[in-house]
Parts: sequence; structure tokens; C-alpha cells
Amino acid sequence: MMTKLLRLFFSNPFLFLFILFLIIYAAYDFYIHKSSGTHLVSLQILALITGVIFESRRISNKWTTSVFIGILSFIFIFLLGSFLCSIVDESNCSLEFILNRCLVFWPFIFFVFYVIYSRIFNERNITPKLTEGITLFLSIAMIYWVVDNGLINFDNIISQTLIIIGISFSLFSFFHAFTKTHLSNRNKFILSIWSSIIMMFFAIDNLNSIYENHNTANSDDILQGIYVAIQYFLLGVSSIYMIQNFMMLIGFLPRWKRFFNSRYFEEFRELKDEHINRYSDQQVPLIHSLICIVIIGTVFFLNYYYQTVPKQFAIWITFIIFPFIISIYNYLLVRKRF
Repeated sequence: MMTKLLRLFFSNPFLFLFILFLIIYAAYDFYIHKSSGTHLVSLQILALITGVIFESRRISNKWTTSVFIGILSFIFIFLLGSFLCSIVDESNCSLEFILNRCLVFWPFIFFVFYVIYSRIFNERNITPKLTEGITLFLSIAMIYWVVDNGLINFDNIISQTLIIIGISFSLFSFFHAFTKTHLSNRNKFILSIWSSIIMMFFAIDNLNSIYENHNTANSDDILQGIYVAIQYFLLGVSSIYMIQNFMMLIGFLPRWKRFFNSRYFEEFRELKDEHINRYSDQQVPLIHSLICIVIIGTVFFLNYYYQTVPKQFAIWITFIIFPFIISIYNYLLVRKRF
């Protein structure tokens, strides 16, 4: 048993270091809360970071990306805090004081480091591999969002144009999900752009929704607190897509000294290739598309009819859960065959 644990530890050192950090933090936070009645970092911030780490792990299939950034960002803020404290007031630079300040500001440094990492390494390690199934789900979710907001009854030329464009791209994604049409580079590029636009839009919409309802975070009700924590967890999940898809789209815009010149078109081709390369050549099985239509359509319809939870919550929680539903289906199918 001990040998297995040691082997598991050395195969996942960053994961175990992160778990160790969480255990130490939980014990220290319990001590602070018992003596002062306050927590070092709010539940919302912890849920937010958990969402980032969870989705990063799901996308990259490894813990090293987010865990390494978490450890590095904490070391950075600790060294910076120690340096600033020694300059401002060396007499109050106790280890407890520095740790308290570092834990308060660490989440913000974590996000800054995460964005820098994404930019430097060109998002290859943490950019999700897109498929016809993901684009189909996003198109269904986009239709649901439009209907739930009552935007289907458009009354001006701008809304009409946006709705027509959205319907056209959605139908294009439906066509590919339900047919065996060859995924050419042009088609993969179109589907990737459409997926990026929707994910970027949903991420910003989720952020705006939580910001508008931030006052509920102060509720003393346990169930309400859990619900708010889940919202921040989903915000952490969506922040991955906000960062990555922003960079995948902003590169197409001309900039100073790159205004439709040779350098701009060179970068345009490179970014286009990134969109094409991140879209899977493997076509989604027809049964998976049907399951997506039935299950996701039913969930969104029921939530539209009964208004159980906000649409942003329904979209992102379904986005997380649905891949597990497909995995369970595939597992049961394989088990039935054998």
C-alpha cells in the first residue's frame, strides 16, 4: 500500500503539493477564523479558483498547468510581500502577518499569472480541443439564450442581422453534427470561429450575471451560500474560455503597424491555422448528436418554462455535466457488447 502511494506521489508531485497546500491552508484558516471570526479568503474566491483548476485539468488532462501556476504565484506574492514589508515596516514583519496578507492577495496574482502563461505558451496546453459535438451544444445553448431573453421578436435591422447570422452558423453546426460531411479546413475554421464567439459571449454574460447579483454573496443561508459558491465555481470554469477565446479572436483585428500589411496577413494565417488545428477531425457519432438534442433541449426547455435557475447557470452546469453523460453512455454501450 505504501509503495503504491509513493509511486502515485512521484507520478503526480504537483497534485500532491497542491493538496498539501490546501490542507495547510484549511488548518491555518480554521485557526484564524476561530481567533478572529473571519476567513482569510472568501468562499467565493476559493470556488472561483477551484473552477479554474477543475476546467484546466479537464481540458489538458493533467494537473501541472494550474497547480504549477498556483504554487509559482504564491511563491511570488510571498517573496514580494516579504520584500515590501521589510521596506515599509520591518518591525511588524512576522511570518503570520506576511502569510495573512499573501493569502488575501494570492487569488488575484494567480489569475494574472494564468493569463500571462496562456499568452506566452500560445494557449496550446490549456486550449480545449473542439469537436462537432461541442459546437452543436453551444449552438443549442445560444438558441436557448436568445429565446429566454425574448430576442426572437427582433424589431430593428441590427437585431435582425445578428439573428440571421446566428441562425446560419447554428444550422451549419447542426448540418455537420448530423451528417458525415467532410471536415475541410475551411469548415473547421468556420466552426472554430463560431464556437469561440459563443464561448466568449457566454463567459462574459456569466461574469456580468454574477456581478449584478453579488449582493447575494453576503447571505447567511447555507443553501444560498452553496448556490453562490457554485456560481463562482462556474465563473472559474468560464474564465478559462473567456481568456482563451478572447486571444483566439482578438488576433484577427488589425493593430498599429499591423494594419492590413504583410505582417498582419502573416499573423492572420498563423491564427487561422491555430483555429483549424484545434478542431478535431473525428466526426461525432449520430447517436451522440441525438442524445445532445434530446437531453440538452429538454433541460433548457424545462428551465425556460419553470425558470428554476438563471440561464447562465443552466448553460454552464450543463456544459460541465453533459460530457460525463456521454462517457457513461459509452461505458454502458461497451459493457453491453462484452
